[in-house]
Amino acid sequence: MRKCFVAILFASFAGICAQASPSLAPSLFSVSSSSTRAVALESVSMRAEPFTLNGAANFYPADPRTRITVFCMTLDFLQGEGVNALTADAEDASHNIYPLKVEYVGTVPNFAGVYMVVLRLNDLMSSNLGDVLLRLNLHGMGSNRVRVGIGTIGGGPADDSAPNPAPATPPGAATPLTLAQFQAQAGAPAAVAGSDAIRFLEQATWGPTDADIAHLRSVGIQSYLNEQFNTPPAFVDNSQSPPNPPLSSNYPLTTLYPVNQPSPCDATCVRDNYTLYPLHVQFMTSALSRPDQLRQRVAWALHKFIVVAGRDMNNNEASWYAPYLQTIDRNALGNFRTLLKDITLNPGMGRYLDMAGNSRVAPNENYARELMQLFSIGTDLLNQDGTPVLDANGNRIPTYGQSEITNFARVFTGWVIANTTTNTFSGQSVPDYIRPMAFSNNTGANGPCDIGAKTLLNGLNLPACSNCTNNAANMAAYKNAELDAAIDNIFNHQNTGPYVCTQLIHNLVTSNPSPAYVGRCAATFANNGSGVRGDMKAIVTEILLDPEARGDAKTDPSYGRLREPVQLMTNMLRWFNATSDNVLVTNVSGAGSFSTPLGQDILNPPTVFSYFPADFGLPGTSLIAPEFGILDTSTTYQRANFVNTLFLANSGNGIPASAPNRPSGTQTNYSAYQAQAGTPSALADMLNTNLMHGTMSQAMKNTIVTTITAISGSDPAGRTRTAIYLVATSSQFQVER
Repeated sequence: MRKCFVAILFASFAGICAQASPSLAPSLFSVSSSSTRAVALESVSMRAEPFTLNGAANFYPADPRTRITVFCMTLDFLQGEGVNALTADAEDASHNIYPLKVEYVGTVPNFAGVYMVVLRLNDLMSSNLGDVLLRLNLHGMGSNRVRVGIGTIGGGPADDSAPNPAPATPPGAATPLTLAQFQAQAGAPAAVAGSDAIRFLEQATWGPTDADIAHLRSVGIQSYLNEQFNTPPAFVDNSQSPPNPPLSSNYPLTTLYPVNQPSPCDATCVRDNYTLYPLHVQFMTSALSRPDQLRQRVAWALHKFIVVAGRDMNNNEASWYAPYLQTIDRNALGNFRTLLKDITLNPGMGRYLDMAGNSRVAPNENYARELMQLFSIGTDLLNQDGTPVLDANGNRIPTYGQSEITNFARVFTGWVIANTTTNTFSGQSVPDYIRPMAFSNNTGANGPCDIGAKTLLNGLNLPACSNCTNNAANMAAYKNAELDAAIDNIFNHQNTGPYVCTQLIHNLVTSNPSPAYVGRCAATFANNGSGVRGDMKAIVTEILLDPEARGDAKTDPSYGRLREPVQLMTNMLRWFNATSDNVLVTNVSGAGSFSTPLGQDILNPPTVFSYFPADFGLPGTSLIAPEFGILDTSTTYQRANFVNTLFLANSGNGIPASAPNRPSGTQTNYSAYQAQAGTPSALADMLNTNLMHGTMSQAMKNTIVTTITAISGSDPAGRTRTAIYLVATSSQFQVER
């Protein structure tokens, strides 16, 4: 049963459960009103199906794979959009999904509003595959599916769309909107009157609430974003005057102190200073109830690819780790260049990736490598739409090599956690993880700072310092200028915009964005409209107001993302107005984390590659599905177990208190839903509207209605809790679409 549920989640993301397309989706033509066979031609010979896999060698000598042309209407392009906005796929009788490369799209001459689309057949197709069902996807909208014969005609999966012959009269050409016009419409209150209000809040917050939905519908997305941009961080910045300076790494736990000294660190002292407990509580408090929801979601997205793990901060010392989180939080809606500089000099990062104390004698390459590989530009050279740049042989081109790693590592020498602070609790002098790292004051010829010439990305040459030795002022000026030049070199690299945009889109909207979506975001990264590069407010606005993010329905089967464990938890708790002590993700004894069994130890990613690989591929498909990297039989079961704990166990009383570390527990409020329990179909509809923004399939609704109808009407609470459990544990809910 558990393995089956994992398979269903995989299948849901891969599109086996795709629903019928709405009227504004691409509309593929079939040959008649009684057949779903496609109007399709081999693109060179103009012959009809069945299509062989190869045959156009005279037109494509380096790649003779067959191209076919299909015809459609209602391609709702923005101005300037084309091939890289469209995707296509085909499904065979065994339910294998084959991506088809879109190589051309254009209008048919003299038939205004009718398009021809050229598709390259997939290399994995077999020569006698038979019928496949073909689909186009644009802006998250999937078309109807039409039949195409590969090698032979017949067989294939059952039809799931009605015949769709071309209209007798061409539909006429529509005037496409500019991106600015689309965003103005999508940002207005009228655009979120329906289901898109809930989808937006899933993307931009830790989960919708009734109050947030009502407010969003009254002001619209653009005004909501402006409000969020002006909401101060919930995680108060203590960079100037910390209320509780850190304890030392060897603060005694048992030694008896003189009368004028504090007592030994008892269990509560250990919990609050030598574990992540206070940060975990603050994290969940902010997620569930603080107003700066957008900043928190963006900061969480940044944390997942600009990684520091708490366990490496003196084994989870909260005061060492908190300044890293504050650096991410403070810059989440600022400028990405500032974030790169601040995170480079953050002592927590310096300790985690070994930049602190890095010396010219044997430069440590960890930070130099990960800054490029994971934090900013990635390993392969990219076009501005995020697609890889290929050489003459069709191979990817590395973004950097060992030489660049070595030279950046040399830049990052001589920086140390130089400051100390006096802890008012113990009176000890301890390392200061709050203020940025500084260069070493050892300016001698054998000091740790590498002051030689260096060559960075794209051949940038940094000169040597000829007058730094034994000159503190010159050394300070040189090391700071050198660091700024290195940060600028990365920040201005052609990859940084598309790479960062791809990571943010993955974390906020969908795991498989079209190149056009990435390209629009990268263009905003390069220029916010006022000549500013790296403006996070503009970048986030573009991501959330893009046509691929907005709309009441999304029927492209590859659209969306699996709710990661912490998002699944916060979505459920915010929807059902939970009252909580917010002790939900800590591993402290007597409390116990509810996210760790789901595969996500919050603030403690297992490696610098984060909680799950950013490029994890969904098994059996060509789709990227990062969150599936931690989904297995065990964690799937634990997902269901968490929902069971909230709604079914303990007679629906939620998570019980467990003193002293879990003082009051967590309880949900489902009274509004219970009011519908007398009519099971109404209860299912309410859950569909609120939790799934209308994406529930009819088959799923029928199952829920049948199940809760079997529960006595005299037990409305039981009906309600069971219905919530069935929705929240379903693949259709857990894959957020």
